[in-house]
Amino acid sequence: MKQGIQTGARTGRRLLGAYRLCALALAAGLWQPAMAADPLQGRKIYQTHCENCHGANGTGQIPGAPDFMRGDTLMRPDIELMRTLKAGRGMMPAYQGMFTETELLDVIAYLRTLRLQPR
Repeated sequence: MKQGIQTGARTGRRLLGAYRLCALALAAGLWQPAMAADPLQGRKIYQTHCENCHGANGTGQIPGAPDFMRGDTLMRPDIELMRTLKAGRGMMPAYQGMFTETELLDVIAYLRTLRLQPR
């Protein structure tokens, strides 16, 4: 019985230490909760900056523009797609510094919805 109480107390101290560590990280701005991308915000950005070349439904309006409705272009991880958006590709300009990473992730989230829309 005595060992069970000690184990419980030890576990309690560990949890308290973990909570303190999380509180310190949060206060220092080192830790931020994960937030989901906003495809509605991404749609607004897409309509303003991407739609002329990629089309309203993502099928591509100019030669070389990928067809986002096929989905094979979007089979890459978000971080890789974000690198492409930041650096540009072919005729697409680089968007490094023009948009925040959150905004770029919003656009990627919107692009992933295009496959679900009717042609």
